[in-house]
Amino acid sequence: MIVGIDVGGTNTDVAFLSENSIKTFKFPNEMGISKILEIISEKTDISESKLVVSTSLPINTISSRFDQIKTLSILFPGPGLDYSSFGHVLKGYVNHRGDVVENIDESEIEKIIAENDFDAVAVSGKFSIRNPEIEHRAFEIIKKHVDESAICLSHHVGSINYPLRINTTIVNSKISREIWDLTENIRQFKKNFFYYKGDGGIVPWRIAVRNPSELYNSSPAAVALGAYYLTGMKNALVVDIGGTTTDLVELKDGEPVMVENAIIRGMKTHVRCVKSHSVPFGGDSLFDGELKPYRVSSPLSFGGDAPTLTDLLNSAGFEIGNYERSRNSVGREDAEREIDRYIDMIAEAAEMYKQKILIGTGYLAKYLLPEIAERAGRRYIIPPHHESANAVGVAVSKISLTVYGRFDTEKGVAIFNGELDTEYVEKISGSADDDEFISLTIERAREIAEKYGADSRDIGDVGVVYFNSFSVVRGGIKRGKIADVVVQIKPGISCDAV
Repeated sequence: MIVGIDVGGTNTDVAFLSENSIKTFKFPNEMGISKILEIISEKTDISESKLVVSTSLPINTISSRFDQIKTLSILFPGPGLDYSSFGHVLKGYVNHRGDVVENIDESEIEKIIAENDFDAVAVSGKFSIRNPEIEHRAFEIIKKHVDESAICLSHHVGSINYPLRINTTIVNSKISREIWDLTENIRQFKKNFFYYKGDGGIVPWRIAVRNPSELYNSSPAAVALGAYYLTGMKNALVVDIGGTTTDLVELKDGEPVMVENAIIRGMKTHVRCVKSHSVPFGGDSLFDGELKPYRVSSPLSFGGDAPTLTDLLNSAGFEIGNYERSRNSVGREDAEREIDRYIDMIAEAAEMYKQKILIGTGYLAKYLLPEIAERAGRRYIIPPHHESANAVGVAVSKISLTVYGRFDTEKGVAIFNGELDTEYVEKISGSADDDEFISLTIERAREIAEKYGADSRDIGDVGVVYFNSFSVVRGGIKRGKIADVVVQIKPGISCDAV
């Protein structure tokens, strides 16, 4: 049994995927993840199931509270360019070969901590991905004053470009505590589980809490993969009508369109995620004379306190939940006017894409997508389990790891994701070539995935994301070779779900 959970902005969707069936459930977020997991545990044995969780917490926090979470950015760039615009530049640095050239000054770090008011800390060393020792030393000092759930280290981002790694670490620090808290709640029921990433793959929770920005935009990614799995349509536009927003995600050749180096609150980052277009209206959007781009409660028809888009549909003639309560609150003329405005908005957004088929997901898709498709001049499909396609997408996904390898044959060094690997040092020699560096990094990625329980059938497709190498020459003699390799086990549908 595979259990997929998507914690959205309004509801938490759950999918049970077994060999012969799919079962889906929907719970209001007000219940809390612990209560939801308790109910799920009564339906199936979570301890014997594979559990994968997607959450919109990162994107919600970034959207609503990004500037309120004060981050202390501590930098160890070494000599060269001025990075003071990114944070506090302190003593201590690692050079491009991974050597600690200058130690940190503990008193300097203590002073910065004492003089600043902050909620989280981001620590970024320029070459920490080649040796994270400086970051680890700083961490030991900082955690005396700050809970480790609010401290993020840049080498966990695992990418080379330093300014982008600083930005990504700052984003991580602002969402880290919430992901830690969610993780602890889930681990009360399942010690080892996976998080669903914004690129459509899954990673063990231990990796996600170190680099939580990987979870950014995970809900749209889940919807896209779920829609593909449920329909088999390789080229389409997914229209996901949620409680808070309506999201549009394009499928091309069976994969959602991706964004590299996503810009988050004006900062270019190393985040890779699904490209989505979000319209700030959904089934729970408040109606107060007109639809408002925010949610204040559940629909009246589901026990809420104020009318919403769902209630407008009831007033226009549909029967969703306690529809009589909706009709007593909103007149038909007002309801039809606002529904018409909403449909126009979504149809106009859909017309920006070339895809001729719309796949409707979300609880209200069956009520709204036919008219949206007609106005946009598109055909449409509403698949089974469309109400919880996001949770289905989470359940069917396979593990997807990114591994950064650094090789220095002159020094006899092999580093993966910032950590020295003595076993692999023995596998390289001064005569190692580029293909060998790549194959060793792919081998390490697969080993890490298998360590966390990945099926060997799911980790065969590994792509090279980045590669660079050069020879080390001294006195006219080649002394060795240095190479940087980044590989990724590509996301997609797990063999267990095929």
